Amino acid sequence: MITRFWMGRGNGLRLPPIVLLLAWVVGAPTLLAGLGAWEVERGHETVATYTRRLVELPVSLVQLRLLAATDPFASVRFEGARTAYGAALAADKAQEALAGAERDRPLASARAWIPYATLVGTMLAMLAGLVALVGAAAAGLWARRSRDALLASFGLVHRALPVLLGLQIIGLSLAVLSVTLFEAGGLWFVGRFSAGEAKLLFGALIIAVLAVWAAIGAVRGLRGVFALFTPEPIDVNGQALNEREAPGLWRLVRELAGRQDALPPDAVIVGLTGGFFVMEGAVRLALDGTILTGRTLYLPAPYLGVLDGRELSAVIGHELAHFAGEDTAYSRRFTPIYAGLQRALAALGGSGVGNILTRPAAYVGHRSLGTFDAAVARWSRVREFEADRRGALVSGTVPAASALLRVGCLGPVVGKTLGSAFAAPDAAGSDLVAGVLNAIPAVGFPDPAAHLDERQEHPTDTHPPDRQRIAALGVPLDDALFTHAARPLGAENRTWPSALVADWAGLCRNLSADFLAGARAYRASERAYLEVTAAAVPTEETLVYENGAPMIWTMGVLAVLFAAAGAAFVLYPRAVGIAHDALAQQILTAVVVAGVIGAALYATLVHRRGRSPLLVLTPETLRSPLLDGAVAWRDVADFQVSYGKRVTLTLALTPDAPLPRATGLLSRAGVSRRRRQVIVHALGARGLKPDIYAALIGRYLSAARARAHLSTTGETI
Repeated sequence: MITRFWMGRGNGLRLPPIVLLLAWVVGAPTLLAGLGAWEVERGHETVATYTRRLVELPVSLVQLRLLAATDPFASVRFEGARTAYGAALAADKAQEALAGAERDRPLASARAWIPYATLVGTMLAMLAGLVALVGAAAAGLWARRSRDALLASFGLVHRALPVLLGLQIIGLSLAVLSVTLFEAGGLWFVGRFSAGEAKLLFGALIIAVLAVWAAIGAVRGLRGVFALFTPEPIDVNGQALNEREAPGLWRLVRELAGRQDALPPDAVIVGLTGGFFVMEGAVRLALDGTILTGRTLYLPAPYLGVLDGRELSAVIGHELAHFAGEDTAYSRRFTPIYAGLQRALAALGGSGVGNILTRPAAYVGHRSLGTFDAAVARWSRVREFEADRRGALVSGTVPAASALLRVGCLGPVVGKTLGSAFAAPDAAGSDLVAGVLNAIPAVGFPDPAAHLDERQEHPTDTHPPDRQRIAALGVPLDDALFTHAARPLGAENRTWPSALVADWAGLCRNLSADFLAGARAYRASERAYLEVTAAAVPTEETLVYENGAPMIWTMGVLAVLFAAAGAAFVLYPRAVGIAHDALAQQILTAVVVAGVIGAALYATLVHRRGRSPLLVLTPETLRSPLLDGAVAWRDVADFQVSYGKRVTLTLALTPDAPLPRATGLLSRAGVSRRRRQVIVHALGARGLKPDIYAALIGRYLSAARARAHLSTTGETI
């Protein structure tokens, strides 16, 4: 369970995605380039300074030695120095300065070239990002022309995008490292030339560690970029069946593949959840972690006992059609790689200092893939319609349409049955497939027309609504179709899956046992989390006091200033110009007295307020002397803590929650009945920073929700 809260100075503005993208791709490199250009100027100035010293110091050294020989008691003051030296000592100082200049000039010359690496890195990062964006946009437009164009353009982007993202990360990392190296290297010259630059270099040392850390983290992120070439396996809950375990099913699948000139699957998985699908790529079985490669057909067990032979043939034929003709290349070369790229980019743009320099690449990658969304949606619909047509060739259009409606009608029954079993695994039966069939009304399904706008499930692809798919098959949506799709189950429906799988009952029990074991493990972890969350607040009251100390000190200082001004008026009236103006003296005296008394009264008021708790937090309620009633945590829908001149706690209550009233005419609490909000203003929370204050409120709210959830399941802590 997650409690959401917001803490900040105001509502702020949400920038459009394109603005944020350009800020990372263009803005950040531009700022770094500007800093690099400034460093180029500073680096050359440093070199010029040492070059000038190497020319001037030998001349000054000869002159000082001559002066020391002719006038030993002469006094010499170097330019910019506060101390004067004797001629002999001044000559020694000049000799030291000359030796230092000869030593430091090569270092200064080498340091002057470092900013050029910053400029190169920023240009590389900016160009790589812009080329990726522009190229992906052009490829996305090209991909809309045909499915072959989609495959070709995506193949080009798939090969080029990781390289461009890698160059972008390398460029930013090079720029940050160069900036850090230049600024940190300047510490060697501190005290040898301008004091202003010395201060800047000391400031650079403070951020050097963070900058190097970010650059190292970005370079490590390159592994994630080039991992984009390898799509991640798709996790599937189910059991892979070989031909010995499911001879009838494999015979049917091979026959349907042969009739469509389609490639047969390399693996057939039967599971408990989800819908029918095929994919070509790596599949990982969630039960034991086994990874299957090649072509995979997945069949949901609850549907096998609901569809008749022709309907099941239409469904399997539809799926196998994706392994026929041009669709095979699409399934192999596009779908799994496209899904893998999206998952890898999500991991690339993580949070943290080490991911700051990889985040621009993640933004560019997501934007680049997003240019294919329209083409993917278009050609996905085309391939689904084509697969429906080819599937109907082996069974007929009416069974294909009936199968779509019957699967749509069964979806809510499967979801409700499995959801109930997941919520109470100990009360569920040992065969959840039989439980689904038993949950189907004896008179058949309700009106199938209610499911015409539903879409079939798929882990990596999208399907058009069933209404459009049936229309594309040329089947009228009449009463005959709806009646057939909603027909009740017969005895043959429960028995004929045994002709497909040798031990159908055993398979259903195994799938059910795996599902229930996962439900128990999830509930155990959830219960442990809820118990920890519920126990995170003490049973006794927690008192939160207003932090009035800063305001009291401010009023004290203000009273002293007023008093000092009054003393000046009394002691030095002539200097103030009111020595002969009795009325002015009276007015100023009144203002001073009013200021002192007002500041003292307000400081006293704040002090008295701080003696009573601002909030009283208990595991069940939040109370405040500013409100005439308690607010139950169960009635709080959300909250936020904002801060600026004051710290404000806003509680958003549920629609049916009772609203308290603010006490007093000038109360620091407010209640909005229209917005159903309770607002408590304060100068601050004593001993709590705003984020800690928000975390405290969030902890109590989370604990209350955790206890409520545990109580609904009959559990206590």
